[in-house]
Amino acid sequence: MAEALASFFTGKVAAISRQFTDATCSSPTSCSAARYPSTEGVAFSSFAPLTENETLALLTRSRPTTCPLDPIPSDLLQTIAPAIIPAITHTINASLTSGVFPTAFKQAQVTPLLKKPSLNPAQVDNYRPVSLLPFLSKTLERAALNQVSGFLTQNDLLDQNQSVFKKGHSTETALLSVTEALKTARAAGQSSVLILLDLSAAFDTVNHDFLLTILSNMGISDNALSWFRSYLTGRSFRVSWQGRLSPAHSLPTGVPQGSVLGPLLFSIYTTSLGRVIRSHVFSYHCFADDTQLYLSFSPDDHSISARISQCLSDISAWMNEHHLQLNLSKTELLVIPAKPSIQHNFAITIDSLSLSPTKVARNLGVMIDD
Repeated sequence: MAEALASFFTGKVAAISRQFTDATCSSPTSCSAARYPSTEGVAFSSFAPLTENETLALLTRSRPTTCPLDPIPSDLLQTIAPAIIPAITHTINASLTSGVFPTAFKQAQVTPLLKKPSLNPAQVDNYRPVSLLPFLSKTLERAALNQVSGFLTQNDLLDQNQSVFKKGHSTETALLSVTEALKTARAAGQSSVLILLDLSAAFDTVNHDFLLTILSNMGISDNALSWFRSYLTGRSFRVSWQGRLSPAHSLPTGVPQGSVLGPLLFSIYTTSLGRVIRSHVFSYHCFADDTQLYLSFSPDDHSISARISQCLSDISAWMNEHHLQLNLSKTELLVIPAKPSIQHNFAITIDSLSLSPTKVARNLGVMIDD
C-alpha cells in the first residue's frame, strides 16, 4: 500500500505536468511566464552568515515538530541547543555561503491522510499527502527566509495583495479585506461576485526553471540564486504506511510541501497573475495559493457574465503558461445581490466548461453566503 500511494501521488502530478509540455513554451527565457520587471541596481547576491545567538534564537523560537527523519526529537534538540549551537551554526552557514542545500535535508516522509472519514480507505485516490521535513531543514529555511523576505519587502517586489509572510497580515486580515469590500458595495446599492480559485496540486507543478528565472529577474543572483537552485532540485519522498516505507520517489517539479519557504516561493511565482486580474478591473486578494477575486457592479449591468468568463479564461491561459492547472470543478462563484429581491442569472463558460453560482462558499476556512 505504501508504494501504491507513492505511485499515485507521483502519477497525479506527472499527469498534470504532461499537459503543459506541448501546449506551453519550453524555454523560460522566451516565455512570458518567467518575465518580471527588471530590478536594475537592486541585487541580493549572497546570504549573510548567522551568529550563534541568531541560530539559537531561530532554533528555540520554532514550534517543535515531529518528523521520523529527525535523528533526535525536535523538543529535545531545543533543550540541548546551547551545547551544540556551534555545530548547528556551522552547518547552516556552510550551506548559505556555499550555495548548496544539504542533500539529507531534501528528503521528505509523507503520511497519507484520508480526505473524509466516510471515504473508502482501500482506494488510493481518497488520500492526500501530508509531507514531513526534518526540523533542522526547516531551521535552515527560516534563516534564508528572514533574509530574502526582507530584501523583497524592502524593494517592494511582492504583490501588495498577497498576505503571506507579511508583517501584520494573516488569513484573518485577507478575509476581512474582502468581506468588508463586499459589505461596503452592498451598502452602496451594488451587487457583487466573489470567485474563489482552486488549483490542482498547485505547489507540486511549479516549474523550477521558470521560478529561478523569476527570482533572477527580481535581483536574486550569484550564490543566493545557486542556493535556491540547490534547494529546489534533487528532492525525493517516501510514503510511510503502517510501519512500512515506499521506495524513494523523485520530485522533478514543485516547491516543497510542508516547507517554510514554499508559500513565499509560490507567491513569487504567481506575482504576475495580479496583472491579468487587474486588466479586467477585478479586485483580488491572495494568501499563498488561495486567490479571491471580487467585482462589484450595478444590479442592471448585463455585461457581468461576459466579463467574468473573459477574466477566468485569461487566468486559465496564464495558469497553463505557468504550468499550473485551474480546477474549475472546485472553483466557487458566489453572487451577492444588492438586495435579497434581486436575482442574477449568470451563465459563465471557460474553456468549454460551465461555472455555476453557489449559495455558500468556503473562503480561507470560513463559510460565506449571499
